[in-house]
Amino acid sequence: MRLTNSTQTSDVASQYLAKTASERSQLYGLLAAVFRWEPEAGLLDQIKSPALAQALSDCQIDPGLDFFGKAGKNPVEELAIEYTRLFCGPGHHISPHESVQLKRGSGTLWGEETVVVKRTIEAAGFDYDQYFNGIPDHVSVELEYLAKLVSVEANCWRTENYTDAENALGWQHQFIAKHVGKWIPVFCRKVKDQAQMPFYAAFASLLRQFIAGEKAEITDRRKKACRNQQTVSPQIVTGTQL
Repeated sequence: MRLTNSTQTSDVASQYLAKTASERSQLYGLLAAVFRWEPEAGLLDQIKSPALAQALSDCQIDPGLDFFGKAGKNPVEELAIEYTRLFCGPGHHISPHESVQLKRGSGTLWGEETVVVKRTIEAAGFDYDQYFNGIPDHVSVELEYLAKLVSVEANCWRTENYTDAENALGWQHQFIAKHVGKWIPVFCRKVKDQAQMPFYAAFASLLRQFIAGEKAEITDRRKKACRNQQTVSPQIVTGTQL
């Protein structure tokens, strides 16, 4: 029989939570990049990389990039056209902004929801790049904000700063409950319905699944952070073998 040091067990759990938080942050970042603007060759190369391609396959997500090579088409050009048609117009399109998509919201760009999102991001201690000239409630900005919050969470787990980990998780929970969770599922359904190529339909499906799973994930992580705050104490037994 072997008694293990509960501090060591906590260390292992914290490092696992740090690793999985980093993976969540990377996924938020990828999804932000996909919906930010027309895809660049570098992004498509990243998506086709063996590790990411396998991860997407494990989630049963197929962005359909193999089609372009077989058809002799340039994926960057074709997806730029698709992105513009879906999200920019002219004509009917799906505005990727909370203020436009939110049910019973203002229904216009730079509505009151936009101001609330801007203030929320700033209240959490983040600022915008000096060259940023977009709108703060664009889907890519909201996802990038969550990516930053989850990255902070990962660093807190890594350094066993459970108080700040819980705080970062609280910001995530609040933003998903009040913003992302209220409009992005509907936005994703519209993208799936109106996409003519599998790329954006696939990533809309992934985004919708991911956000749905995050609600339970964050709740579980907050419980673990609170539990660790309460149980950090000196240990008497240090791995003695019996």
